[in-house]
Amino acid sequence: MKIDRAVMLFKMMSNPIRLKILKHLSDGGELCVSSLEEAVGSSQSSTSQHLAHLRNSGVLSCEKKGKNVCYNIADQDILNLINEFEFED
Repeated sequence: MKIDRAVMLFKMMSNPIRLKILKHLSDGGELCVSSLEEAVGSSQSSTSQHLAHLRNSGVLSCEKKGKNVCYNIADQDILNLINEFEFED
């Protein structure tokens, strides 16, 4: 992995809400916004902003399923990195 790429990935994870989102997605695979909102303890607006940031950076992908938008980790480097950490709630 190139240094610039690593810096971008660490910046993505520097926010506690984004890190929680990534951890829950790495544990649960695909999750919808409402599930992530509840899991990270953030408002719908805040959660959606962080999801958009991660999606626009290419870290997440999303798929519309009826009225729900579901997300998963699209970046294998992020998935590998997140899985290296042991988190406590």
